[in-house]
Amino acid sequence: MSKLASSSSPSKFAVHLLKSWGLLALIAAGCARAPVSTPEQAFRDASPPALSDDLALEDLSAAIVADVTALRGSPEKVMRFGPRTITRGEYVTALEKLRHTLDSSSSVTDKLNYIKDNFSFMEFYGGDRWGEIFLTSYFEPLLAGSKTRTNKLNYPLYSRPHDLVTIPLAAFSERFKEERALKARVNGTDVVPYYSRQEIDGKQRLAGQGLELAWVDPIDAFFLHIQGSGTVAFHDGQEAYMTYADKNGHRYEPVGKYMRGIIGSQKITMQRIEQALRSMTPAERDSYLFKNPSYVFFNKSEKRAITSLGAPATPGRTIAVDPRYAPKGALALLTFKKPVFSPQYTPSDDPIAYETVSRLVLDQDSGGAITGTNRVDLFWGRGDEAKQYAGVIQDSAHIVYLLPKETFAD
Repeated sequence: MSKLASSSSPSKFAVHLLKSWGLLALIAAGCARAPVSTPEQAFRDASPPALSDDLALEDLSAAIVADVTALRGSPEKVMRFGPRTITRGEYVTALEKLRHTLDSSSSVTDKLNYIKDNFSFMEFYGGDRWGEIFLTSYFEPLLAGSKTRTNKLNYPLYSRPHDLVTIPLAAFSERFKEERALKARVNGTDVVPYYSRQEIDGKQRLAGQGLELAWVDPIDAFFLHIQGSGTVAFHDGQEAYMTYADKNGHRYEPVGKYMRGIIGSQKITMQRIEQALRSMTPAERDSYLFKNPSYVFFNKSEKRAITSLGAPATPGRTIAVDPRYAPKGALALLTFKKPVFSPQYTPSDDPIAYETVSRLVLDQDSGGAITGTNRVDLFWGRGDEAKQYAGVIQDSAHIVYLLPKETFAD
């Protein structure tokens, strides 16, 4: 889950998860070029692209306000765009000037020209070619829940287990500085991997420890894990925000690749995967769910989840990218194929068309499936309509980042 997370989490809202949403990350793995090994290799100078934005620029202005607030917490921290660097404080100054222009009475053309005149463009390394990435989308689910177990709402959302241990490998050797921390548990005198999804939900290793935050439908729970956060609506009208707390450390495994025989020649989308799972017996369903050993733990919060940057996610404007290579808080231009649906849309329907659009986005999030320079996750919003779009966005796209001209020297 790109996705949304508490401010102390690695994602997203995003874990980002699949801030997603990553079901077809397997497709993105076939890059011909060797991946970059250092963040200094992740960007290069680019010519100014044609600027346009399919969303209202007022939305961008509001997103910048939240972005600036988060960046101000560490003004001396360096933002790296490959060979070029800038402090967060300097970037904030440029964003505030841009916001002043966006809030002015100038025309959209003048506002876009301001960006072209005052920012340089840095192309992300991408996959097969510079700037080319594999784009997925994530959203904030809204799901039914119960405060006690019922026949239908019978899978728990767990809080962080007390025996979950984080092992920062970088603390042991400089050669592990780029490696993610391991998640484990202590078994006698041994340190072993933490329980997998099958062990947690199948063998109920965490049952009876008082970790249950809510009871939900098992398939809803699975997709909430992918997204990384969401909202549970209880029968009494109360709602609880479930924000990312931690994960078990197992690899994220997209179950869609195991369901080709069931889905057939149709495109593998989140909607089709959900339909297939709901047609199965509980045992059949779990045999597929357990193929993804990754598992997410939650916090129950009175506030909605925020991104790994610490800013709330803005629908259509927030993206999740691997923080090892791209700077959090940076402005970017994303060009992608936006799905168009029939007004009589049903969950099994494919888009009737795609339109190529560009929009300015903010790199604010991260996610467990969003790794390397070839993956970007776009946050679409909350609820069923956002789910409709996020479930089918799985395609190549193009991205360039914006660096203020005033602050870098050749």
